[in-house]
Amino acid sequence: MNETPKCHKCGDEVKRGYIFSPRRICWSESGDSVFSDDGNEVLINDSFFKIGKVPAYRCEKCKLVTFSYL
Repeated sequence: MNETPKCHKCGDEVKRGYIFSPRRICWSESGDSVFSDDGNEVLINDSFFKIGKVPAYRCEKCKLVTFSYL
């Protein structure tokens, strides 16, 4: 039996889907604006020919998206 995933914030059911971007997605511990992503951790790399998609879960109530990065 597959259990329906729940939101980590509110406990409501989340939608399964995919997150994607033609540009890389990076992580920073600082909220300051940056001119480039050098020195920040890359969670999802740039696409070259075809945009890859990463499985994700979305809570429409909380506006929270959860995904495992590669």
